[in-house]
Amino acid sequence: MGDVSQMDEIFATAFNDSVHAGLDKILGHSGTEAVLVHMKMADGLPDPMEFHIKLLALFGPEGTLSLERAIVKNLMIGKSLEVLEIEGVLDFSATINSVRKGVRAHPQVMP
Repeated sequence: MGDVSQMDEIFATAFNDSVHAGLDKILGHSGTEAVLVHMKMADGLPDPMEFHIKLLALFGPEGTLSLERAIVKNLMIGKSLEVLEIEGVLDFSATINSVRKGVRAHPQVMP
């Protein structure tokens, strides 16, 4: 298994790809690019929690939930991890942390 920084890089790449794919699915490519530019994230994504906070500021709770579900669904493709929900609401932080831990434990499952 690789070191932690290599695992973090694998996760960061998978998260970035999943954000683009998830947002593209809902907003389309130009909508995704416009949102990322507006959020000042066109050149790369920050920590997932900072991204979550910026989504909330831009789309509110309902819009953020829909977008994060699409992102998480894409991130989880081919993985046996569960999407973590509390009372039917996606817990983005817990799910992302679960995926990150999964990458460290099983780096071969990430694309």
